[in-house]
Amino acid sequence: MMRRGLVLLIAALATVVGWRLLDGYLQAANVEGPLHGVTYAPWAKDQDPLEGKSSGVWSFLRTAVTDAPTPQIKPRKEQMERDFAMLSGKVNYVRTYRTTDGGDVMPALATKYGLKLVPGAWIYSANEAKQQFGREAGEVNGEETGALIRIANQNPSVERVLVGNENILRWDGERDRRDPNAVSPAQLIREIRNVKRNVKVPVSTAEPWHIWERYPELVREVDYLAVHILPYWDEQSSATPLEYVKEKIALLRKLYPNKNIVVTEVGWPSNGAARRSPATGLVKYATPAEQAKNVRDMVAWLRSQNIDTFVVEAVDQPWKSYDLEGKAGGYWGLWNADRQQKFAWTGPVERFPQWTACAAWSLAASLPLMLLFLWRWPRLGAIGQLGFCSLVALSVSAVVYGASVAAGTYMLASEMVSWGVLAFFLVISLGMALIQALEMAETIWRGRWTREALPAAEMIARQPADRHWPKVSLHLAICNEPPAMVIQTLDSLQQLDYPNFEVIVIDNNTKDPAVWRPVQDYCAQLGERFKFFHFDVMKGFKAGALNYVLSQTAPDAEVIGVIDSDYMVRPDWLKALVPYFDDAKISYVQAPQDHRDWKGDRFKEMLNWEYAGFFDIGMCLRNEYDAIIQHGTMTLVRRSCMEEMGGWATWCITEDTELGLRLMENGYGAMYSRERFGHGLTPDHFAGYKKQRFRWAYGAMQIMKAHAGKMLGNQTKLTFWQKFHFVAGWLPWFADALNLIFTWAGLAWVLAVLLPPLFGIKPVGLPPAEFIVPTIGIFVFKLVYSFGLYFDRVRCTFRQSIGASLAGLALTYTVGRAVIYGLATSRLPFMRTPKMDERATLGMALGMARGEAVLAVLLWLAAIVLWTTNGVVNPEARLWAIFMVVQSLPFAAAVYVSMVNALEQMRHARTVFDAAPAAPAASAPALQAAQ
Repeated sequence: MMRRGLVLLIAALATVVGWRLLDGYLQAANVEGPLHGVTYAPWAKDQDPLEGKSSGVWSFLRTAVTDAPTPQIKPRKEQMERDFAMLSGKVNYVRTYRTTDGGDVMPALATKYGLKLVPGAWIYSANEAKQQFGREAGEVNGEETGALIRIANQNPSVERVLVGNENILRWDGERDRRDPNAVSPAQLIREIRNVKRNVKVPVSTAEPWHIWERYPELVREVDYLAVHILPYWDEQSSATPLEYVKEKIALLRKLYPNKNIVVTEVGWPSNGAARRSPATGLVKYATPAEQAKNVRDMVAWLRSQNIDTFVVEAVDQPWKSYDLEGKAGGYWGLWNADRQQKFAWTGPVERFPQWTACAAWSLAASLPLMLLFLWRWPRLGAIGQLGFCSLVALSVSAVVYGASVAAGTYMLASEMVSWGVLAFFLVISLGMALIQALEMAETIWRGRWTREALPAAEMIARQPADRHWPKVSLHLAICNEPPAMVIQTLDSLQQLDYPNFEVIVIDNNTKDPAVWRPVQDYCAQLGERFKFFHFDVMKGFKAGALNYVLSQTAPDAEVIGVIDSDYMVRPDWLKALVPYFDDAKISYVQAPQDHRDWKGDRFKEMLNWEYAGFFDIGMCLRNEYDAIIQHGTMTLVRRSCMEEMGGWATWCITEDTELGLRLMENGYGAMYSRERFGHGLTPDHFAGYKKQRFRWAYGAMQIMKAHAGKMLGNQTKLTFWQKFHFVAGWLPWFADALNLIFTWAGLAWVLAVLLPPLFGIKPVGLPPAEFIVPTIGIFVFKLVYSFGLYFDRVRCTFRQSIGASLAGLALTYTVGRAVIYGLATSRLPFMRTPKMDERATLGMALGMARGEAVLAVLLWLAAIVLWTTNGVVNPEARLWAIFMVVQSLPFAAAVYVSMVNALEQMRHARTVFDAAPAAPAASAPALQAAQ
């Protein structure tokens, strides 16, 4: 109890410390008293002045096809009054952008709350005016500038005005595309001159610093330089934000020493994509802490230079994230969209002030899981207990962090759905990873198996000399199998050291007599113990054949044994395992599948150890809970139980596993021996390996659907842990299906990022890093999980464990497809796994993995394009590119394994040819069987 308490305490403390490490403090300049000014747009959280314009594919098409004007949403007077009251006493000036956005009421509100206005008129291009209002630009601009003139002349508190905002920036950026609808310098100058003639206050236009540098003719027309200095957007600079402001002010002072400089926009977003300088690699982060530090530093220095400064902006404008500037566009406010101040202007800046709340939520969600684990597995080693509890805390913390980010993010309904779907799949993926972590902890840190079968020699030695050995009927179903291979199996059965057994061979659906008659003849030579049946057509595939054999079994046979046609069994197999049937509860006894043909062949070696991982790890653990999976070879079944169950299920292509589950549902138990009593052949080529695993996964889905009610309900005698291990055993296959879905969804997402800009449509944003990083972490954990279990429980070298991991990884695509098909369909034909088929070439190798090769190439291309385009300035794009590469690894593994297969078969073919160039041709039956 003390140890468990200590483990829980350490895990809880580690959780708190981990969250605390995300926090810290930044030093920033103190800014006392009210600010000189802020920019202000009056739109509320639920408003969008550009609604219907460039906000989606449908809006784009509607505008392009119908040329319909865009609907406008007017800000409400009461919300503007609330904002002016909020700004009162905190700022002196409020800069606006358009006279139509409440310009008729803002002067009175400013006077009421002791504020001064710097109003602006928006200058529209012909295209903008037509799209938004369905009118000519001259008419719309005349209304804007006319209203500006009236505001300036009727309100003594207006000390300066602005005509246009970044018009020349847009025109300058459009020069290469020669957009005739952009506002040119000459057009803007005409508007400026018109306003100057009609007002008595200084007039300018607002532009970034480089526009003033590039267009001296514009400088000559204005009374002061209204400069935007926004270091966040300049990815070419390696300067800090403060250094950047200093550099640009120094440049403008040098170029125009007689012009007054007013910084009409300076600021930093509190959220958005990090931006990376291609030249220096410097990354600029958009976080609340970075906003607080950078804004305070820049404002303090500009104040020290006696430069009037307007911070952009007063309140977050979520609509800008959707329509204009990407995610960061909605987060420049000093107050968020709910009108809550984001940071203090004095004192140290806290990096992650919500860490305490996140830590509390993490502990609240993870502690019950930790307590359940420590209560249920009290005897695991302390390292295993601590490791699993740490993974629980880390997984829960990842979800909590994602939730905290989501809580601070403005979202459209579609984005909420996207985040919800991603969160659901992340939680499911983390849950699957934790189940694997539980298996890892139970396997590595449990000490020894408590329900382990005795070694064969010891079990046989314990049997009394006069014990009754029940009769065993061994069933061997074949279909188009090479006769020589089956004869080897029969020879091994003939040599069984067991006093009372029979062997029944059934060949079904083999049309060529030259393939099955040699087996029939050999059974006749072996004597009365061996029987042979052949059917040209038999329904039900292997299960149907075995059910027929069951009807032909000797009446006194008490145990049924099933082996595959390629297995050579040890003589002591039956004597070592039949005694377990002395326990009336035991319905079947299972021994591992193992292989004899893998040495000297890298491909088969990979497969051999991949199979071994399941039988040395998963089956051993499941046996502790009497929840093993029955396999259709090297299995012994109590005949009375089989007949009670009605035999093998012909509707399921994995009839062996289905029968085992039915037996457990009826309260029977099973026993597993890790000892290898039989050795078969591995699939000769990658396609056969895939076909076999597809059959297993598809059959598992059939079983799951058919038995779901019993697994979830209480109408069976299954124990909780039997249910748990059957479901947990299938979860990795569901994870492969999710991986396949993620892959296609990821590729579609990349297209949605890359293609829309080519057609002038706003692209979809990249998936949040909060989901990408945990997904990559899950993949890394699975590698640790695989190697850790192999190192502890499987008797192979490190190189062999790598090969086994690659072989298992190569099946991701196959298993994922099988699960999806299994959930969507009811029945697929039985697919036998071909053996002794030595054909393979490099072309065939690529053909055997063509689906995986296509996906790998598509993912690599997507990663390259993201890395070299968006990734040049956006680190999140590079993170997504890395994710694409990680997603490609299972598919690349499939191509690699298939190539190894082909190269090995080609090497063996050359070896045989060099060693025996005049070897006789293969027998007709063997050739026909291979074909």
